Amino acid sequence: MVVGEERAAELDQREAALARREHDLARRIRVADERERVADARDRVADDRDQAADEREDRADEREGATAQRERERVQRVDDRAKRERAAAEREDAEIRRAVAETRGRDDQ
Repeated sequence: MVVGEERAAELDQREAALARREHDLARRIRVADERERVADARDRVADDRDQAADEREDRADEREGATAQRERERVQRVDDRAKRERAAAEREDAEIRRAVAETRGRDDQ
């Protein structure tokens, strides 16, 4: 019976060692899974930050574009005003020349 008891004790020790290994492997798997979840979360945070930065850049580009558009519109208004003033001055000059010509024509008669 001693041999049977020794064999049983040896099997019990092996079973305990296997249980410890199984427990250790399960813990390692849990740790690896947790690390993977943390890495995924960090990736999502980095992606969110990148997206937010892209959106800020897009808004800045839109503002710059809107500012540039407003500046172009202002310049166009100034140009249009200058053209109107130039046209009015040319009409006035033409009226003055006509009046002068009419006056000379009457003086010559």
